[in-house]
Amino acid sequence: MSFDPATEGWEQTEAWGLPEFLRPMWLRPDTTGFSLGFQPNAALNNGRGVIHGGILATYMDHSLGRTVREAVGRVPIATIQLDLHYLAPGSMDLFVEVRGDITRQTRSIVFIRGMLTQGGKPVLAASGIWKVLSPKG
Repeated sequence: MSFDPATEGWEQTEAWGLPEFLRPMWLRPDTTGFSLGFQPNAALNNGRGVIHGGILATYMDHSLGRTVREAVGRVPIATIQLDLHYLAPGSMDLFVEVRGDITRQTRSIVFIRGMLTQGGKPVLAASGIWKVLSPKG
């Protein structure tokens, strides 16, 4: 039986700017924010039976960026720096979940850390810095 995010409290959400092959994107709200997730598919295989590391990096960047964007009132933002630490191979069989936590925020810069997990086990850890851009007027 395959994992059904909807029965586990996840809801489909907009995935603006995310490549089609990483959709649908799922969101699960909680008392302190939200997590984002996706179900791997065959197109994400790196040829060795695990999710390609670049795919995990893309998803981490997108997920942490979304966390920052929500925290700053949905104004435009840009990634300044994203440091990644691959901890385990990404399984093709398990739902991918990313949780981001803002560690510091100024008017124009946001610092965040995140963890990508599968089945509750860490796969990719990240820390990043995002720039808050002026809203287009």
